[in-house]
Amino acid sequence: MRKYILFSFIFSIFLCSTNSNSALESKILAKVENQVISSFELKNKIKLILFLTNQQINQKNINNTKREALESLINFKLKKKEVLKFNLSNNSQLKADKYILGLASRYNTNPSGLKNIMKSNGIDYELFFEEIKIEMSWQKIIYNIYKEKININDDEIEEELKKVIENDKKTKEYKLSEIEILIENNSTLVSKIEEIKKQINEIGFENTAIKFSSSASAFNGGDLGWINSSSLSKEVLNIVSNIKKDEITEPLIQGNSILFLKLADVRVNKSDVSNLGELKKKIVSSKQNDILNLFSNNHLSKIRNNALIEIK
Repeated sequence: MRKYILFSFIFSIFLCSTNSNSALESKILAKVENQVISSFELKNKIKLILFLTNQQINQKNINNTKREALESLINFKLKKKEVLKFNLSNNSQLKADKYILGLASRYNTNPSGLKNIMKSNGIDYELFFEEIKIEMSWQKIIYNIYKEKININDDEIEEELKKVIENDKKTKEYKLSEIEILIENNSTLVSKIEEIKKQINEIGFENTAIKFSSSASAFNGGDLGWINSSSLSKEVLNIVSNIKKDEITEPLIQGNSILFLKLADVRVNKSDVSNLGELKKKIVSSKQNDILNLFSNNHLSKIRNNALIEIK
């Protein structure tokens, strides 16, 4: 049962004074179980979102980002509690470093340069890096908990391999990006969909993914990379095969989440059928990731619904 205790919802946190980064000036804005969310953390999260989405730090953008920033911090605190419970807080350094390396390349620099860029924009890099590490550890937790529940239909995999061979050894690949939004209750479904569509029109798909998406791909603007058609579910394949490059799908309702997909590109590749074992591994891995993503959303919703969250 969800236990929310709502106090006066104070969000006049004077974010425009970007020079006041001292934690000494910080106030407690919310409590998530035994953890707190401070005004300093919220300021930092808002600045980070605006930085990653290439938006100016002004009052309008700050106001438009407050709610999403707070929601993201609440989810982060819940994930952090699970990570600490399973003692995985130090198991994600390599994956986090790899992510930072990729992010730094987007800004034509290295991790040290990225750290300096963030510092010059008033962003606490260490808080950001901790969030990345917690997300990587969270993914490991989900795998450990649910790996025995991942059921892949072998007949379905074999059928897809057969199609690859029969289709002149050629397969279509789709370069996709995603925005995945957790649904708290069905009463807000329509308004949430409209809000996401509005944000996509205003700031673009990739920036909306960074700002709103609950998926791990959010850190990369929702980028999923190239995906073999045989790795996609029938529903998703039917949708993306009927849209054009740069078009966005209508929202898909999957369990307790809303999924938007953007088609960046399509290509036809010769499949390396000389190593069917490796091809099969790729198909199985993709399907496992889809299933684990659903488990991740369900697990987060479950612990959130039973958490004591106080917003002051």
